[in-house]
Amino acid sequence: MRTLRKKLSFYVLGSLVTVAGFFAIIELSTRIVSGVRGDGFALALHELDATDAAINDIYQFHPFTGFTFKPNQEFPGGHPRQKELALIRTDAHGFLTGPERLTLQKGEDEIRIAMIGASTTANIWLNFEENWPGRLGEKIRHALPAKNVTVINAGVPGFNSAQSIGNLALRVMPFKPDLVIVYHGYNDLKVVRPEFEAKPDYSNVHTRPYGQYERPNWIIRLLNTSMSYVRARNAYREYKKATTNIDVLTSEIRLDRMPTSAEAVFEHNIRMLVACARAGGARVVLSSFATLHDISPGKGTESLSTMQHEELYSLARFMPGLSLDGVFDGISRYNLRLREISKEQNTGWVDNANLIAHEDENFVDRVHFSKVGAERMAENFFPVVLELLVDADASHEKPTVD
Repeated sequence: MRTLRKKLSFYVLGSLVTVAGFFAIIELSTRIVSGVRGDGFALALHELDATDAAINDIYQFHPFTGFTFKPNQEFPGGHPRQKELALIRTDAHGFLTGPERLTLQKGEDEIRIAMIGASTTANIWLNFEENWPGRLGEKIRHALPAKNVTVINAGVPGFNSAQSIGNLALRVMPFKPDLVIVYHGYNDLKVVRPEFEAKPDYSNVHTRPYGQYERPNWIIRLLNTSMSYVRARNAYREYKKATTNIDVLTSEIRLDRMPTSAEAVFEHNIRMLVACARAGGARVVLSSFATLHDISPGKGTESLSTMQHEELYSLARFMPGLSLDGVFDGISRYNLRLREISKEQNTGWVDNANLIAHEDENFVDRVHFSKVGAERMAENFFPVVLELLVDADASHEKPTVD
């Protein structure tokens, strides 16, 4: 009997070692092939889930915004639809940075431009100088060679307008920016639900600290360190995108129209951002929100490109409370509110929703910009920002680009 147990134990142990060795060979081979192809020996940031340790390592807790980038970080960025990786850096204050060193004391000939927004502003798929805040800063430097132009890209992926109020008031305004650009609209749709009205701080949805996720069990955490598993998982997700029917964004639990209460909350938060920037002596530029999809009534599902069709799946996952019509209606109405606030408050205005064509070359997904799109964003902002900066005697922001 004892001999039989020993044989069984050796058999089980041998089987486990064989299986582990088999998967180790697959994993090592996957990483070697990936490295030879130029895709890296390690997983890229864009391949990971929000709960993975590598993602959490670049963020830190913040008492009023939930989280921010950790200071003095350097990490690889990228996107599945971009072959080349980006190198992302944060400065001592946790802002995405270029070569400038930001201090509380502003230089005599220094101009500071701050950008408030979410992942479409942070855009950690592009290097700082390729993203629209960096490109805009470079254009302003060429136009104003006598000035020292500093760009503060304060965008943080996942932020909505409520978080950005705390971000602007407590993290950005102490550095006395001369001009603040607000680019918001998309993430505020994520909190819309049919079962309750939105609150200005969105506490009705965020019932635990921002950025805090329930950790998966140890098996999933172990699998998420495997390149072969993660890439197989992501390939399946891409397959789901490619085979998704538009009907996935239509159901009884999704709203076809943006609730007026959510619209009012968004308007309130944008007004607070404008007021906060002006209270600190900064001029303001608002922008409508640009998307890959044509959100015009009746055009949302006509003649879709492959990428536009696949990104409908991402919309379905990201906006659990809205149908496709509801998403497009929400973006349209938020953009209308932004325009109305800009006109009423006499801020600078850039209508990027209409200036950026709904074409694949401008985007890497439903809302995030490619290099081409980022360059066009910078071009659109440039004349408005320049006029506000050089018109030192102006008491109100006036220029508009349509």
